[in-house]
Amino acid sequence: MDKNKITIITRHDHTLQSIIDQCYELDMMEDFNIEGRIISQLAYLPIAQDSLIVTTSDLFIPAIKPYLAENAKIIVAQRCINHTNIRSMLEIPRGMKVLLVNDGKERALETIAMLKEMGIELEFYPYYPGETTYPQDITIAITPGEAKLVPSSIPKVIDIGSRVIDLATWIEIYAHFNYGMLDLRKLTSRFVKSVFYITQELSVEIQKANLLSMQLEVIVDRIEDGVLAIDEEDIIRSINHKALDVLHLQGRNVINQKASACIPAHFYQIIWQLPYEREEVMNWEGQTFFFRKTHITIEGRTFGYLILFRRASEINKLEHDYRRKLTNKGLFAKYTFNDLTGRSSSFKKLTGIAEKMAKSNTTVLLLGETGTGKELLAQAIHNASPRRWEPFVGVNFAAIAESLLESELFGYEEGSFTGAKKGGHIGLFEQAHKGTLFLDEIGDASPLIQNRLLRVLQEREIMKVGGNRVIPIDIRVIAATNRNLEQMVGDGLFRADLYYRLNVLPLYIPPLRKRKEDIPLLIQEFIKRVCHELKRPAFQFSQGAIEIMLQYGWPGNIRELENVIQYLGHIVDDVVLTEHLLFNREEKYSQVATDAYNHEFETMYQSYVSKGFIHEMQGILQTIKKANYAVGRNYIISQMRTQGWDITEQQLRYRLHLLKQDNLLEVGRGRQGSSLTKKGEEFICWMKE
Repeated sequence: MDKNKITIITRHDHTLQSIIDQCYELDMMEDFNIEGRIISQLAYLPIAQDSLIVTTSDLFIPAIKPYLAENAKIIVAQRCINHTNIRSMLEIPRGMKVLLVNDGKERALETIAMLKEMGIELEFYPYYPGETTYPQDITIAITPGEAKLVPSSIPKVIDIGSRVIDLATWIEIYAHFNYGMLDLRKLTSRFVKSVFYITQELSVEIQKANLLSMQLEVIVDRIEDGVLAIDEEDIIRSINHKALDVLHLQGRNVINQKASACIPAHFYQIIWQLPYEREEVMNWEGQTFFFRKTHITIEGRTFGYLILFRRASEINKLEHDYRRKLTNKGLFAKYTFNDLTGRSSSFKKLTGIAEKMAKSNTTVLLLGETGTGKELLAQAIHNASPRRWEPFVGVNFAAIAESLLESELFGYEEGSFTGAKKGGHIGLFEQAHKGTLFLDEIGDASPLIQNRLLRVLQEREIMKVGGNRVIPIDIRVIAATNRNLEQMVGDGLFRADLYYRLNVLPLYIPPLRKRKEDIPLLIQEFIKRVCHELKRPAFQFSQGAIEIMLQYGWPGNIRELENVIQYLGHIVDDVVLTEHLLFNREEKYSQVATDAYNHEFETMYQSYVSKGFIHEMQGILQTIKKANYAVGRNYIISQMRTQGWDITEQQLRYRLHLLKQDNLLEVGRGRQGSSLTKKGEEFICWMKE
């Protein structure tokens, strides 16, 4: 579904940039497709006909209208000070003379009025083009993005940035597109973050005059939590409608009244005894509430405390709705530690360590053989972490072609390459923002992708393919591999610096053969699941069959065990006998072996095709076969270049590693060179056929 379109039009580029930055800060791009224009661009940058026009002054409308559709809707934005940029003003002594510099008299006076409403008690003198007089003892100038207009004689300039769009206008925009109350609540929740930031930054006199501005009162009223602010003298300084409703205080003016005299006695006793900075669950009037009590601290001085509270039933509903949305997007983790089956000491040790690791945001590296359940454990770690309500996004480096992997990971801008989707593409890193990114089979990452991953893990920033803008990301990384990364580093196949970035919290998952006590539990779990899927009665194992299951080495680990139970669920009636277990048969049927070999070769072939270099692999194998002896990398590169292949030494190292891993080559150390195995020769013959 296409997003509603908004075009923001301003006169100056810096004003437009400030508003676009605000859109990103408030995550407006989730709800709208937002474009920006300055008036001088309208002649050659067309505006979509169905776009809502938002401009910063009604004086611009005559200049804009010739470029708009006849029925275009125009909203003139009310603007407010960008709260995040006013910290420097707090250091100026109250009552000090300052110059307020803007590009016009009206806008200079308007900015002064806004700053005074926020409680900035300075003696402002407006300055703008055409104004030449001002007190010569002024040493500080404050400007909303017009630093170039400040007189050169003023030694200190505080640029608070261009004004941004205020909450009332955003609400008008949401109303224009018929968004519902849930979206408005989300909007105000985003807005309140910046306003709460102010309460920690503004000076003591703002707290005495008004704990929150009129705008904050509107926002706090829209917060779904009950909000109650009480100062150090037990006076109620702020309370929203939700709190008034829960406390049965509707219609009463309790602001500036004693909290102990207004609030129901039992509730007052609860909040008085609550510990600070910790969530608590308490019962009141037969209902369960979540409480959080926080000090209101400014510049080291405490001015009372803030209470946030909400019914547990409301939180459960929000969780349900949010989970449903994530489920629809597929960006959620299904499994928890309760879904992992095992009772062996190694399993308990593994999950105990993993639960401790889950509590932090540090990178985890899961090590273990194929089929040991690395992705299930990654999901369980995510669901036990502080990020459990955020997305869980997985990427398998062995399953995506190398040529596509970069754009899948980092996204791309519209028109960045042939076939790029209109509007571009959001990559997996951006989709995982605030959540967890699971990098499966990280040992299969190519050198190019390794380089990009290292930068992302270092800087926590990405840049889309074809883009020119750095995008900050906040993710927790869990990587997994069945490879020996340390050996790959020694062989030059994996970047050492990336390895040490990933290997912060390593966690080794033992193979199934080392936790055989868990096999009976896993068997019962899989039988239950398979019988439910097939809608058939449960079956059981004979004593002989269960003993063979326990003695078997399980090279495919839990995945192989699950496959065996799937097979038995289709062929067994009531009891599994020893002859039902294929891996227990002594007979070696040549056709079965041939089919298995063909299947293995087909799997390897398709793997090379998916990585985009099957023809290079054929060329390498043929070059080594023709040499008829062990050859080094330089020989292979020179021979392949005579055949038209331009391959680097790093690329060759990676491809030789894959061939060795599949037992098609024997790669000697140092100058010993590489030679074909019997299996490699058979693979060449198979490809010819």
